[in-house]
Amino acid sequence: MTRIHTADAGTRTPFRVQPEMSGRLTYAFYSGCCFQGADARFFDILTQVFGRLDVDLQLIPDAVCCGAGVIEERSELASLAINARNLAGAERMGLPFFTPCSTCFNVISNVQKRLAEDPRLHDQVNRILAPDGIEYRGEGRLTHTLYILAQDVGLEKLGERVTHPLHGLRVGSFYGCHTRNPADIQGYESADNPTSLEDVLRVLGAEIVDYDTRDNCCGYHVAWPNADLSKAMTGQVLQGAKKQEVDLMVTSCPLCFKNLDGVQPKALAATGRDFQLPVLYLPELVGLACGMSPEDMKLDFHVVPVNVRL
Repeated sequence: MTRIHTADAGTRTPFRVQPEMSGRLTYAFYSGCCFQGADARFFDILTQVFGRLDVDLQLIPDAVCCGAGVIEERSELASLAINARNLAGAERMGLPFFTPCSTCFNVISNVQKRLAEDPRLHDQVNRILAPDGIEYRGEGRLTHTLYILAQDVGLEKLGERVTHPLHGLRVGSFYGCHTRNPADIQGYESADNPTSLEDVLRVLGAEIVDYDTRDNCCGYHVAWPNADLSKAMTGQVLQGAKKQEVDLMVTSCPLCFKNLDGVQPKALAATGRDFQLPVLYLPELVGLACGMSPEDMKLDFHVVPVNVRL
């Protein structure tokens, strides 16, 4: 079982990135907004899967919304200060900063980069944080669900926990823009030619199917200014995968999942095709391969039924 607790906000711990002596990995957990409300089930799914993989999460005290790139449109300094404050919370805990939200991963990666490149701006942000007794040092490591699975837990250990390999399952992988683009900033892999998601899927026993819309944008963030365009973009991604006769798609981005699964019926009007293509969030597929049930992974919450044999 994954252990989840809230850290003491007043205690600074020496930064560590190596596993504890018990062999467990521990992260400062920043859920982002997408793991709350109607999508709180993602939190339960993630903690079940991480529990099977000896990963523990500690909630960052008093964390606030990253702004999703919207706040910086009005004030870059406000966006930098908000996210430096969140990062400083993980630094105080001495733990790597983990967010499962790909948009948070993108925004916070760029904040880290911006402040590392501009010492003057770094100092200005710390002056804003100082009245609350907070200092951002820029020493922490930022990671995402995909890279915890592929690199921290590692493919060897992940393979050891697979009890129900997904042999014969044809899967189309989908990174999404906000998972892929910060990858090179963080030094995980090439943003132009990532392979981590496919590496994980192979360990699970799935057959990787390439398709020509793999690197497209799903249109999630376009939905507010232009819903019709967003639905068309979603449909294009699905159409490319469906053309290659995949059994399902899988994404490590919870927002791409919400769009590719939840908006899929609406994409019918934009494309003229009723895809009925199951889409899974990566931890769900990992959980199934590690012996968890469809009920554990809450597959009944999907808009598009997951009727493939797993």
